[in-house]
Amino acid sequence: MDEPRIDRLSNRHRDVLRGVAALRKSKQIAADLGIAPGTVDGYIAEAVRILGATDRGEAARMLAQHELKASPPLDTPPGQFGGQSPWVVSSPQTVTEIATPVVEPEAVHDTGIHTPMSLAGLLPIRRAGQRNNDLPVAARLLWIPAIAVILAVGFGMLASGLKVLAELIERLGHLSG
Repeated sequence: MDEPRIDRLSNRHRDVLRGVAALRKSKQIAADLGIAPGTVDGYIAEAVRILGATDRGEAARMLAQHELKASPPLDTPPGQFGGQSPWVVSSPQTVTEIATPVVEPEAVHDTGIHTPMSLAGLLPIRRAGQRNNDLPVAARLLWIPAIAVILAVGFGMLASGLKVLAELIERLGHLSG
């Protein structure tokens, strides 16, 4: 691993790679950092290019190894002069474990009990308090032609209404004249 390459990473690159090392998805990393998922993907691609890694996982591992080497080890054991007291709780490490999976808090786990989905849950609109698009792929694919049909019917009703209005105005013109 080339140390100067790691030094070329910005703080934002490092933050994004730490999220990758924690096995988080781009959307989750983006929500944590307050940026767009596309921006996260851009930072990941730049970091992979800067580090010369083959993929995002390798880039995250390279950064984690570098940060592990960069953290200074304790020379004195706890309880002695200069060391940390054994009664003080140490702060958690900043380097995350790569092998530990991240459990998504909003993930729905199949418990065998199926709750009926409400009609409002199938609408392609965002509801209050919702962060992500939780429509199933099949529902998304069904909404595309449904919206097209709804627009066509609406346009037809508008055209029909205008035609009836024009005929009404024409008849009123004949009656008065």
